[in-house]
Amino acid sequence: MSSESDGDRVVRHSSEHYDPVGSDLDWFIILASASSIFFGFLLKIAVSPPSYFTFFDDTILLTALYALAISTAMFVLPIIYHVSNYRRLDVERFLARTRRYALAGFICVMLAMYLVLGLLLNSKLPIQLAYTLPSLPFVYIVIRFIRHIHE
Repeated sequence: MSSESDGDRVVRHSSEHYDPVGSDLDWFIILASASSIFFGFLLKIAVSPPSYFTFFDDTILLTALYALAISTAMFVLPIIYHVSNYRRLDVERFLARTRRYALAGFICVMLAMYLVLGLLLNSKLPIQLAYTLPSLPFVYIVIRFIRHIHE
């Protein structure tokens, strides 16, 4: 435990080389891969849906698939932008633009995850409860995000 109080923040610098563009792209490569794998699982369900799926369930599944397609595109766009503008890359502009892509991608992934969780619970629970329970993790995330912003 440190003898410094919580109010005394010390900024520490590493002697290692830090590449903000490279580390930013690493996250996008991982997120694009993960969201496309998630898309593949949902696509398999959409191609051969269970017999108990209704039109409502199919619509929810299609919406989740579209959200994942958009999120995968948002996670791939910074990589394409970096490759196409590598020689004249403005790092600050690139980092600002990738944050917007990331936010759009995260929102779409969260929407798809919410819809899929609701779809899964819909087969076991009443519809109101099935689409209320999946919102709890996302409400928690939003509360933590808001707290982090106000710190």
